[in-house]
Amino acid sequence: MSIALNPFIAGIPANPLRALFPFAARPGMLNLASGHPSRDAYDHAGLAEALPKAGADFPAWTYGPSAGDPLLLEALQEHLAEVPAGHRLLVTSGAQQGIDLAIRTLAPPGAAVLVPEPVYPAVLSACAAVGVRTVGYRTDAADTAMAGLAAALAATPDVRALYALPTFGNPTGETLTRTQRLAMLALCAQRGIPVIEDDPYRALWFRVPPPPSLLALAPKVPGVAVIHLGSLSKIISPGLRLGWAVAPDAVAGPMQEARQASDLQPNSLAQRVALHYLRLGRLDAHVARVRGLYAARYDALAGRLAAAGFLMPPVDGGMFVFARMPEGTVRDGLFDRAVARGVMYAPGAAFALQPGDAGFADRMRLCFVGLADADVPVAADRLVAAARG
Repeated sequence: MSIALNPFIAGIPANPLRALFPFAARPGMLNLASGHPSRDAYDHAGLAEALPKAGADFPAWTYGPSAGDPLLLEALQEHLAEVPAGHRLLVTSGAQQGIDLAIRTLAPPGAAVLVPEPVYPAVLSACAAVGVRTVGYRTDAADTAMAGLAAALAATPDVRALYALPTFGNPTGETLTRTQRLAMLALCAQRGIPVIEDDPYRALWFRVPPPPSLLALAPKVPGVAVIHLGSLSKIISPGLRLGWAVAPDAVAGPMQEARQASDLQPNSLAQRVALHYLRLGRLDAHVARVRGLYAARYDALAGRLAAAGFLMPPVDGGMFVFARMPEGTVRDGLFDRAVARGVMYAPGAAFALQPGDAGFADRMRLCFVGLADADVPVAADRLVAAARG
């Protein structure tokens, strides 16, 4: 039986990262590919204390507002989310839903959204699902004026939004400087293009806090609009599937209507668990502990791989580093050799804008936060052995 599909849905690219899950399930596999916190990076005790409190609340078991549980909205604003005048706060099902809602609200089919290269592939899926074109822009530490972005803007008509992950990016781990952030905002203001700021890793800095968010800097650039997305996945629990969006009033209302059309509201029970966890007052100490874990694991992984000839770009926080393979590495079959040795990574090609693009074939995204301390050097040694053939 032949069934005609919506061409937008049929055109959603396969997410290459999700395809790695079966390998991660193999016994003894050390997973440097998936962006999952390690078991010791959860506050199990705090979550276990919050859960029965949530279960005792009647609102946990019934319908609620599409914008989110009013008490959770208050708690998010108290602990995590800055909401400027003229903006509204929405609870989302993770930052991923915030990306989807922002794109659907801002960009009609056939329009363009600018995305960084390399790119987090789920963004491509969100755009493809609604028939939106993606156009890449490049950044690097030396490009203080954001010339790469300026070139992409000049070459692309009908840009309706810019997606940015400026703090501890995925996959690169890089962070834009304050100067670069202001330049990005100025370029978008000149064209009247809203900025979708994906900011799930902001709290995970190692030694020095990152520059202000694009949302915080927006008042310095007249005419720019920023939709800011945050997440509880990286600091409390990914299983809650909760995040938030801070958007100008003119955008927040339509985003809320788009969310109501798809899933009505955020999960009521999960919201109450998050609310009671935040009320426990454990978040700051928990995140400080996690920062220490992640910094030590990055240092251990980067030091071991750099000594073996890998190029390890310095990162100051987050969960990822976009490593370059040593000179002379036989790339063909490298992933299979690594898996055979009991270690896996995310191939650089998974983050290319176009399938089959070989521009990142010498790179690998390594998540340094998902393994126990003792497993990090073992995983590094297995990866080195695979690279050597």
